Amino acid sequence: MTSEVVRRPAGDGVAGAVAVDPATTIERVGALLRARGERMTRARRAVLTVLACHGEHLGAEEIVGRVAALDAGVHRATVYRTLDALADLGVVQHVHVRRTGTAYHLAHGGREHLHAECRRCGAVQDLPGDLLDDVARTVLERDGFTVEPTHVALSGLCAACVAHEPSDGPTHRAPARPEPAALVRPSPSPA
Repeated sequence: MTSEVVRRPAGDGVAGAVAVDPATTIERVGALLRARGERMTRARRAVLTVLACHGEHLGAEEIVGRVAALDAGVHRATVYRTLDALADLGVVQHVHVRRTGTAYHLAHGGREHLHAECRRCGAVQDLPGDLLDDVARTVLERDGFTVEPTHVALSGLCAACVAHEPSDGPTHRAPARPEPAALVRPSPSPA
């Protein structure tokens, strides 16, 4: 096996997904763990193998199932703890999406990135990490609120779903949702 990154074609439903050599990933993460006085456990090895081989944004239950296929001795709770530990180490990034609740994947390049989720097919696509920097800066300056955009996915339509839109073209607005009665403000009465 080589240590090169394999880029999947965008047509596989996970645009931007990458798969990497599991042995290289395990070796790299093992060095990080040893530097912290920790060790590479069976569970960590299995979770890293799953994430490296698939290169997709996988839900925790998907990871549990794939880990069980590799090593039936790794308990479900251990997989969840392992995902948290690897996220704390900066090796795994998670994002909150509609399809699986939380999706996990290997962090690449050492910098977190953003995600977009197709509201029709559920595909999750990686976006550049600095894409919303200006928005985050504006919100901080105007409202004093620090935005953490890497934890949620932007919602919209992927290129494949846009291509299948009716001939009048894609809609760029989210579907209209009625406001809950408690949030509807009465119109001012005429004077």
